[in-house]
Amino acid sequence: MRRSVARLKGIGFILWHGRHEFYHVLLGLVWAWFLREIWSQFNVIWITISIIGSLLPDFDHFFYFFVYGRKDIYSKQVKNFFKSRQWRILTKFIETGHKHQTALATHNFYFMMLLLFFSFLSLFYDWKAGVVLFGAMLIHYLFDVFDDIMTLGYINANWKRWRKQNKFA
Repeated sequence: MRRSVARLKGIGFILWHGRHEFYHVLLGLVWAWFLREIWSQFNVIWITISIIGSLLPDFDHFFYFFVYGRKDIYSKQVKNFFKSRQWRILTKFIETGHKHQTALATHNFYFMMLLLFFSFLSLFYDWKAGVVLFGAMLIHYLFDVFDDIMTLGYINANWKRWRKQNKFA
């Protein structure tokens, strides 16, 4: 009984400190609802695409940890916490440290402009799934920029450049 209560507390801790992802999903759902109102159509596939689109940009963090930033000190610490199954420490470490990852490939204004272009292109060709996907991804990045301003007090340097060396390492 005590062990199951401890696990529930651990899951609650992880969910609370990982709530940033839930905000992204919520904004993706709001985007799908907004488009539903504009297009006067309801489609479950659009809801699914908006959820995927709102979570997809954060896969860049995983690619950074395990592929192109794997030699970074921050990535090594994340992988060590992951291998040793220290989920609570890993969650808190990522929550407090992810704002200092400035070498992510897609977390910048250039990629956001590309997503905006693809959104308009999808709208032009009446590809509604593309509008949902690229719009949800763009909203994800806009929320991250807003979150940087609210958390750090300024726009993080990674938004202004195209993948340069991480100064956090």
